[in-house]
Amino acid sequence: MSLEHAILGWLTTGPGTGYDLARQLDQGLGWFWTAPHSQIYPRLKDMEARGLITSTSEPVGAKSAKRTYEITPDGRKAIREWTETPPTYPPNRDGERLRLIFGDHGNLAALRTHFETHRQHYQERRDSLSRFLHEVSSRQQPRIARRAANAPDEAHQELVIALREIAYRGDVHRAENEIMWAEDCLRWLDAFEVRHGLAEHGSGTGE
Repeated sequence: MSLEHAILGWLTTGPGTGYDLARQLDQGLGWFWTAPHSQIYPRLKDMEARGLITSTSEPVGAKSAKRTYEITPDGRKAIREWTETPPTYPPNRDGERLRLIFGDHGNLAALRTHFETHRQHYQERRDSLSRFLHEVSSRQQPRIARRAANAPDEAHQELVIALREIAYRGDVHRAENEIMWAEDCLRWLDAFEVRHGLAEHGSGTGE
């Protein structure tokens, strides 16, 4: 996946500004694809030069202007072809697990912090995702509600909501699995400390 596909997909709902897109990449779409704001505007300019999108500009005040982008037929073709190809997956780069497997120095306090931090991260992610999922299901998210309202028939209206529910619910399940894994790890650590007579120390076997 690329920033380009996120932009094209977002514009299939309707026109929008670079600022609107940046906000979406910080919010709803940001669960699945993020990009620095500094990358967005150069990419929009490149996509416009290649005929995937067009833009119009209107004055805002005396010295500034607002540019609104819209997808072209070529852009719609590109995003449709991309969504219809089988998914691909990037090479594994999991810094959290890599840090964990080399954490066998005996610092049990650091291990406990690792598991607790992981659990808290995914608890917060799960809760935020659940709130956004509720907005999607209840059609309180304006742009998604607009997309559903503009769908050509009832079947497409259902797809608009259902596919987003499936995507976000899948990430809620991922977060819940990571929470359960972290809790299993903390239980293992408790038992490990008891087995080796380290429970009273708390800081582990290392200096």
